[in-house]
Amino acid sequence: MTTEASDVRVYYRVALKLLALLGILALAYTMIAGFFSEPQTRHVLTQSVDISSLAPGEMLEVTWSGRPVVILRRSEAMMAADAAFVESLYDPGSRFSRQPRDYRNPHRSATADLFVAFAVGTDLGCRLDLVPPEIAAEQGWGGGFIDRCRQGRYDFAGRVYNGQDARRNLEVPDYRLHPDGRVILEAR
Repeated sequence: MTTEASDVRVYYRVALKLLALLGILALAYTMIAGFFSEPQTRHVLTQSVDISSLAPGEMLEVTWSGRPVVILRRSEAMMAADAAFVESLYDPGSRFSRQPRDYRNPHRSATADLFVAFAVGTDLGCRLDLVPPEIAAEQGWGGGFIDRCRQGRYDFAGRVYNGQDARRNLEVPDYRLHPDGRVILEAR
């Protein structure tokens, strides 16, 4: 082996060791900074959404905490469809659902006319579309939400119908209603 080839090997060996040391130092700095950071620096994610102009039967979709959230003002026809198709639901009592305890009721929300949920299906995480009761009646169901991938069906309270690939109701985020007509989404 020539001295020139030996010098190149030594150069590469030193460069590789310096890069490894730099990576270890970066990892150690990140871990130590995480251990000594103050817990008060964590931010509570809240978002206020004005729903005062939302008419019955209308839906609003917002992004909160990186996830789409649907806010639906249910009409009388939507609430009647929910009541008429209870026996067709997989989990009508929402025993296996992710939702705040205060909203464990038949409409799964703070008030009967308002529904707030993450706008993704519970089996593959596909986006949801709203199907009004008038259109769904032609297809033999009460209407609600349908996911774009497998056509999984949920009622207007986000409860999954029997015979679907999904086995969980739509997830309801933590939120509260403000008296001035706003929904305040918040992480607890």
